[in-house]
Amino acid sequence: MSIKLEGSETSTVTRETRQTSQINMIFAYIDKSLESLMPEEKEDVSKVSLSTYELDNINIREAIHERYDTEIIGKDLFIKYDGGHKTKIHYKLTNSAEMHNSAWDVNIDMICVMGGNNFRPDVGIWFRTLTFAQNSRPIANSCPPPNVWIEVFYNRDPDRSHALSKIDLIRRQYLTDIEYVGIAIPYAVNPFHQNPNPWIVTTPATPTPEIPARAPYIIHLWDVNSTPVYYRMDWNEHLVLRCGLTINFTIVLDIISRP
Repeated sequence: MSIKLEGSETSTVTRETRQTSQINMIFAYIDKSLESLMPEEKEDVSKVSLSTYELDNINIREAIHERYDTEIIGKDLFIKYDGGHKTKIHYKLTNSAEMHNSAWDVNIDMICVMGGNNFRPDVGIWFRTLTFAQNSRPIANSCPPPNVWIEVFYNRDPDRSHALSKIDLIRRQYLTDIEYVGIAIPYAVNPFHQNPNPWIVTTPATPTPEIPARAPYIIHLWDVNSTPVYYRMDWNEHLVLRCGLTINFTIVLDIISRP
């Protein structure tokens, strides 16, 4: 038995079929682009240009995000490869923020919309709870950027440059009052040294005049008009953010010091 579709139903089916075809074409292009990358281009962050495709359609953007752990910045896709160390740090920081203020909405890798860009902070803290719709379909419902934006990256490019260029772009183009924290960890085969005094109380960290050459370290930006403040991360020290959250360096160092 055949079913004849007429009028608007035919138009809807045709549009959906065309959209599915376009999504599959984009997927095939992304997969082929990733396969052609050199091994060093597949570490930490891979970049794929989609300059020949239209990305204005919300369904197409959602499909891309569902398939790839990516950020869409302009016409470029940035696909991140987070290892176990960074993932564990994300969860530890999330737990710390939720314990500090249970009213905050704290998310890992949550998509937020700024202009035509879709960013995914490693850890985002929203002071006001996001709506159900924003949590369900953040692109379609224009999930805003977080009040506190935390990035964890290896102290090497492209991971470092990608994390820092994102916040620089946001500060230049959108002038948002975001408190930014960048946590650089070493890309190393051997663990960080153990805590020599695990029993003592943590003390406030002291800023250093310039960005440290070696990780681990923290970059702290209060708002769009602030200059970066750098801290070398050492055992039994902490940093109190503008929002009141304390980042205990020992939490991070404990993860990267495990053999």
